[in-house]
Amino acid sequence: MTLPRQRRIWHGWLGQALGLLIVAATLHADPAAFKKANELFYAKQYDEAAAAYQKLSTEGSSANLLFNMGNAYFKADELGRALAAYHRALLLSPRNPDIVKNLRFTQQKVLSEPVPQTLRQQWLRKISLNEWTLIASFFATILLILLTLRQVKKINGPSVLWAQVTGGITFITILLLIMAVADYSGNNRVFAVRDGVIVRSNPVEQSPELFQATDGMEFVVIESNGAFLNVRSGSGTTGWIHEDDLALTRP
Repeated sequence: MTLPRQRRIWHGWLGQALGLLIVAATLHADPAAFKKANELFYAKQYDEAAAAYQKLSTEGSSANLLFNMGNAYFKADELGRALAAYHRALLLSPRNPDIVKNLRFTQQKVLSEPVPQTLRQQWLRKISLNEWTLIASFFATILLILLTLRQVKKINGPSVLWAQVTGGITFITILLLIMAVADYSGNNRVFAVRDGVIVRSNPVEQSPELFQATDGMEFVVIESNGAFLNVRSGSGTTGWIHEDDLALTRP
């Protein structure tokens, strides 16, 4: 679904579009609460708007909601939480130009390198998980129709070839769907939520400090231990961060 035309709020000389996507029909959350959150944003109560969007996202997310949440966090100068929201929105609407533009603009304001995506991640994430599901379902349905026609009408010749071709395509699309599900559920990117987040050598509060992360610094989670996550930055450095200091992109 094409995201609706939005009000544009130009930020700085780069003119980032931070308008709200106000179509509530696609939301799985309360439309009235979504409208109230939008009103808070327009009233420049960005912290309150972000909190309202965050609460709504626990009830059901859409690209619209997550995009608006990212905008509210950005305007509230919470870059890490904004990046996490934009990444989550992009998983649902990977080719939306507004989400892509705001994500890139926010990344430019962060004083660290993002964690590069693998070629497989780049390719799989060009299509959303819902779209992969629809593609696999489509070819599986066509295959079942061809097999049923062949069985009922005893059709041979070209129909057999078409069934074989469709069967091969169906197998490939199902395999890709499985890979997309694994990528979606295993999304392990996180972002520091403020300047001065302490990265420690071990998963305990008393362990030595390795360095301090800046707001929006991106990491990949390697493992967890209690309330701490073992993470790796874009530059390859590793350490342990308390989970309360990180914003997750995992749904």
